[in-house]
Amino acid sequence: MKLKFAAIVAVLLTLFFSPPVEAKNIFKAGRDVTVEEGQQVNNVVAIGGQITVNGLVEQNVLAIAGSAVLSNKAVVRGKVIVLGGVVVRGSGSMVFGDITEVNSSTLSEAFQSAMRGELEGWSLILNVISLCFFAIIMIIALIMTLLLPRQLNTITDAIQTNRLKSFFWGILATLSIVPFFMLLAVSVIGIFLMPLAFSALLLAVIVGFIAFGSLLGNFIITKIFRGYQKSLVKETLVGLSLLWLLGWIPFYIGMLIKVLAITFGLGGILLTFTRKKIRP
Repeated sequence: MKLKFAAIVAVLLTLFFSPPVEAKNIFKAGRDVTVEEGQQVNNVVAIGGQITVNGLVEQNVLAIAGSAVLSNKAVVRGKVIVLGGVVVRGSGSMVFGDITEVNSSTLSEAFQSAMRGELEGWSLILNVISLCFFAIIMIIALIMTLLLPRQLNTITDAIQTNRLKSFFWGILATLSIVPFFMLLAVSVIGIFLMPLAFSALLLAVIVGFIAFGSLLGNFIITKIFRGYQKSLVKETLVGLSLLWLLGWIPFYIGMLIKVLAITFGLGGILLTFTRKKIRP
């Protein structure tokens, strides 16, 4: 019943930090992945696609918003984790690690467990809510990288070239949120404008977070893989996934990392707007 986030962290961090060797890692977004018979890979991760394994996976299989199909000849030496899909196994398939499956059926069981007052059910529900919010951010990130790459690059450049300014502008924006909404609340017009202001603020936080994630993804990938050909989509997805995973670090460390990402992102957006106003 319990969603094994520690296992997911292990899968993705292994994928991100494993050097390129004979057995490779596969990461796909929005596409199906097939490990052919006789093929050998380290990890397989798919977001929004189905994973079909006919060969050997040395470590783990992770499908987010998709299913995993293990044929009769499939061998997985690590874990199989499926979020938002099902695991279909052939009679001869071999999985040496745990199999974790989270879908409508397991969620129904979690709700029943929560109604009985069991902590495990509530834990799964809260984790799934967090995952859904992360999925929304990933969708927005995909839209931006595909349709608005220029605007996203402008914000990332502002953060990268003015790190200190981005940080302090972000702190200033954060400290100004409560006074700003208090000022809106004292007038009738301001009360009507509050939903619009809140929506704009939420969008700015999400976009800034995505921009910071893109920077982080670029830093991680370029440090690991030599001769890497720049891909804004890959950098953004990798960076956001890593930020989400780091957010689960206990003792408020994960929360602090997310706050710093949001702070830098807000600062980058403000710097981007001020730059446009200064230009003749």
